[in-house]
Amino acid sequence: MKSRVATAGLVAFLAVDVGLVALALRAGRPSEDVPVTSTTRTAELITSTPATSTPRATSTTRPTGGSGGTGATSGGGKAVPVSRLVSALDAATAWRATTGTCDRGGATLELTTDGGQSWTKVRSPTRAVTRVQPLDSTRAFTIGAGADCTLKQYASRDAGQTWQAPTAVVGGWARRLDEPTQVLTPKESAATPCGDGAVLDLSRTSASQAQALCADGSVVLTGDGGSTWTDSGDAPGAVALSNLIADNSLKTYAVRVVSACKGVQLVEVAKGRTADVVACVAVPNVPRGEVGLSVTESAGWIVAGNQTFRARGDLTSWKHA
Repeated sequence: MKSRVATAGLVAFLAVDVGLVALALRAGRPSEDVPVTSTTRTAELITSTPATSTPRATSTTRPTGGSGGTGATSGGGKAVPVSRLVSALDAATAWRATTGTCDRGGATLELTTDGGQSWTKVRSPTRAVTRVQPLDSTRAFTIGAGADCTLKQYASRDAGQTWQAPTAVVGGWARRLDEPTQVLTPKESAATPCGDGAVLDLSRTSASQAQALCADGSVVLTGDGGSTWTDSGDAPGAVALSNLIADNSLKTYAVRVVSACKGVQLVEVAKGRTADVVACVAVPNVPRGEVGLSVTESAGWIVAGNQTFRARGDLTSWKHA
């Protein structure tokens, strides 16, 4: 009986949640709880369980990451925040962007619907972009800023041909463009998940759960909207991060520059163990910060400068798009 009551309660909750999402979209303000692929994934996000280690305040200094095992030494060069973004909907559709800067501008946006074989340039709604998120084949939103570097949200219903008037970011996640140690979260306007260290990349799975990649290669997790962060694994040499919920579990991937791979190495990151090597992708040498990663349920995407690489299945086999 208790099980049937609990199930009925969950169904009722999801019905209300889906209704609220629909209202938000009609109002032109995408909700952070809108799933990337389907409404089914909303349930997965609700049932995902964050790490249970003791949380730390967002201002605590981040300890140095682990060694990462044989071949995990950094390929040299200073770690810098990601400035080349990719955000995929599925195996065919993805957005890629150049962040630009608040003072100099330079943001760019492109869309592909053929697996990365061709990209269509669309007008960026603002000088700088820190996040782009597809919702379906035509709807997407970006978070970006103008000269004053105040982050705002911009929504499109026609694949970026036009953008609605900017709105305040409510319940959203984004790296701050003017403060590399800070991120905007649903609960904190200036969270510092890496302490005094720079946040290289940020990837969310729901309105409450996200991970940050720190400059020392460590990955930290929040399950409370960014109020506190916990250790979530290490990937020394990592330059970009992506995560997703699969089989009701959090899966975390990073690409890194290491001596053991002529290109970039894709690894799966988990707390308490050395990062598991998934693949070595023959990406040409590009400056740090210009490599982006996006992993979905059906495909993996890597952008390196203007080049795109894609994989399906278990992410072990990658091809130049």
